[in-house]
Amino acid sequence: MDQQRINPLEIELKFRVADPAVFRALSRPTTIGDFRLQPAGDGEHQHNAYYDTPDFRLRARRYGLRVRTVGHTRIATLKGETQSHEGLHQRPEWEMPVESDDPQRWPPGDVRDRAFALAGGAPLRPVLTIETLRHPVRVWRGPRCVAEMALDEGVIYAGGREQMFYELEIELLPEGTRDDLDALGALLQQTFPLQPDNLSKLAHGLALLDEAMSDAEEAAKRVKESAAMSVATERLLVRPLALTLLDRAASTGAILPVHRRLLGLAAACYDAALAAGVDAPERAARDMLISARIDDLDADQQALAAALPGMARAKARPRRDPAFIRLSDGDQKAALRLGAILRLAAALAEQGISTLAVAHTNGSVALTLAPGNDDLLEQINARSDLWRDHIGPITFAFVEHDALLPLPVEPIDPAFTALKLTDGLQGGEPLAEGARRMLRRTFERLLARIDAVEKDEDPEDVHDARVATRRLRASLQVVEGIFDPDLVRGLRRGLRRAARSLGAVRDYDVFLESVRTFRDQLPEERRSIMEPLITAIESARAPARARLIADLESKRFERFLHQFSTFLTTPGAGVVDQSETGAPTRVRDFAGSAIWRRYEQWRAFDAVLDGAPDEVRHMARIAGKRLRYTLEFFADALGPGVDQALGPLMELQELLGNLQDAAVAREHIQALGLTNDPGAQEYIAALDAAHDRLLTGFSRLWAKVDSATYRRRLFELIIRM
Repeated sequence: MDQQRINPLEIELKFRVADPAVFRALSRPTTIGDFRLQPAGDGEHQHNAYYDTPDFRLRARRYGLRVRTVGHTRIATLKGETQSHEGLHQRPEWEMPVESDDPQRWPPGDVRDRAFALAGGAPLRPVLTIETLRHPVRVWRGPRCVAEMALDEGVIYAGGREQMFYELEIELLPEGTRDDLDALGALLQQTFPLQPDNLSKLAHGLALLDEAMSDAEEAAKRVKESAAMSVATERLLVRPLALTLLDRAASTGAILPVHRRLLGLAAACYDAALAAGVDAPERAARDMLISARIDDLDADQQALAAALPGMARAKARPRRDPAFIRLSDGDQKAALRLGAILRLAAALAEQGISTLAVAHTNGSVALTLAPGNDDLLEQINARSDLWRDHIGPITFAFVEHDALLPLPVEPIDPAFTALKLTDGLQGGEPLAEGARRMLRRTFERLLARIDAVEKDEDPEDVHDARVATRRLRASLQVVEGIFDPDLVRGLRRGLRRAARSLGAVRDYDVFLESVRTFRDQLPEERRSIMEPLITAIESARAPARARLIADLESKRFERFLHQFSTFLTTPGAGVVDQSETGAPTRVRDFAGSAIWRRYEQWRAFDAVLDGAPDEVRHMARIAGKRLRYTLEFFADALGPGVDQALGPLMELQELLGNLQDAAVAREHIQALGLTNDPGAQEYIAALDAAHDRLLTGFSRLWAKVDSATYRRRLFELIIRM
């Protein structure tokens, strides 16, 4: 009983707020009549989950069961039937702290026992959630603290729908009386455009749920009709062309029966991506094929199909595709042959070719097409490169359209209807596979940069590869509770090893560029003073780069890329997510707390920054990077407004990085043994002067990200997701 609070009667006033400007007015200390309003704290993010049985037994008895999570604290509250009139709410209420969202794990007590009795043995499960940003305001009347006002803004999620709200609650405190509450309510309504609200947040949520449930049958019908239309209106595009080329032109000796099915699935997904008009149809088709397990294909077969759409790109680079990397040598050869067919089919479809004839002559394939022009033929020829490399010779000619037979049409593969085309990260989708898709994108950028690093044409390739490893590590840390922790730790270790090798070269590149820039700003007759330092940096960079290339070409790194690729292209791999609801955790159920936690970890440095050394600011910079990468990871789900949150953060990060340059330069110069070199000393003196100038702007940029405006913007992104 010590762990529970019983408040037999909660008394509060509720008002709907039409104009959010009212919140700004009430968020400042002010006086209304003989009441003094004093804001208390910066605001509190609340995650509220409401529970009931599948047949809504608590609702039928006019009870509500809520678990409110604030930070790491959970409070379970049971509220009885509400008596309300003109915004005044009175109801019995019981509450207790709990350690789990699962009512079965709660300790005995009034909340648990009463809720279970109302449920009558039926399971209690979440039925709706409400995300709230609460700004508390204490209300004084003379020496008495008579009430607490809560300025609540947030979103109700119920039945797949969402509804924003702005609400003012006034709860009577022990020192207050009903006269205080009535007088305060009357004054507020005279001063501000407030509308008494006789419905609780739960009641608004249940109304939204009712609306969603009443439309469920109609929505299901629309989905069914849409799916049927999708299949019925399938045009003669890539799929029929690819299957015709396979059946009539490709050598059958190296093509297994299952390969035809994999090619058909890949081509159908590519058609779907083209029809949807997404920016990168090859990537979208690949992601579509990895969106769910296909029961009658094994994981490698499914990955083989997923590796094919990428070869339709203008420049095919299969070794930058994780779906291709995870394949065995034999499957990679098959993927290249099938990818060559899909690549040519895509080129034909782009040119509007829907009929063709095929002939074999002396080991060469000849395709006869409807009349076209030389430019068309040149483009098709260019996309026949993989065919010539992995299948054999091929030629093209034009004849009259009437001499060609239409392509055969066959039923679409049933597995295709279970696959989802998703462009970007959606708030309502399961987090595990959405996260896997976003990780794939960053991993592809890493593969592309590693390929470029080996050519050593641009120092920025090393930088971009290093950033990709950091993003991947940070992203894995963001979703560490969703995937097997041992697997995640192993992947992060591999990324850390790659980051160290890349970082050694990148640090020298940044140092060298900075020193050269400083040299070029000196009078021409004095520039030679910097040559010993530049020569030393170049000499130190060479072995660091050699070690980097050796690491990137090592068997160990090859095994790591294969392991990571397998994880990223196997739906369901490594998932250990056990949400309290029993349903897969959705993006919107997870992202808000992940972002807010990163923000709080960054903001905690505010207490130690005053007069702090550079090392502490560097730690703050790392915390800021983690916040930035988390925001960017969920950017698609957060929407276009995320740029407003990223902008001030990136500006601060750039300044912190520049502040760190002097410290890093000192370490390098000392390691090179040039502490007493005149050029090095002059360079360090210039960096120190720049450091002091930058430091004067630090407080202003920090305050922008630490402001109430920034926090409100961040929370608005979360609640709209």
